[in-house]
Amino acid sequence: MEPLAAHNISVSVHYGHFVLRDVWCDAGDDGESYEASQDHVAGASTYQIAVRALTHEVELQMRLWPAEPEPEPDGGAWSGWRQLELHCPTGELLVEQITAGAAAEVALPQRAGVYGVRVHGGAIDGTERFLIDLWWQSPLPPDDDDEDFYGDDWS
Repeated sequence: MEPLAAHNISVSVHYGHFVLRDVWCDAGDDGESYEASQDHVAGASTYQIAVRALTHEVELQMRLWPAEPEPEPDGGAWSGWRQLELHCPTGELLVEQITAGAAAEVALPQRAGVYGVRVHGGAIDGTERFLIDLWWQSPLPPDDDDEDFYGDDWS
């Protein structure tokens, strides 16, 4: 199986982490995803994933898949990984650098839905790198109605 799309992104890390989130869900999660990342490479709340980083500049490869891909082989270059879930009502994600804006905005080919996310992290050739695989899992639950997110644009 081949990915639908792949993105290579350079990320500036502030406060020890960066965030992957739905483009409209910017109200924060009161630290829930950051707390969930304790002792892990990443943690999640409903609309946001916090990825912990040790250095100030990291390289990120994001791959979008039509279905859940096979995990990367154990014992590879990755020192840790975690599988999570992310709700994306708009079908657009931001890779957000805390206090520095977005490093990238990524349109998801399958649009709105609940996505499986697997985050791999590690140092490769002296550079901290992350691999994030995303795949569509299911439609959004009824309480994630995206009309609420777009309503302000049209009034």
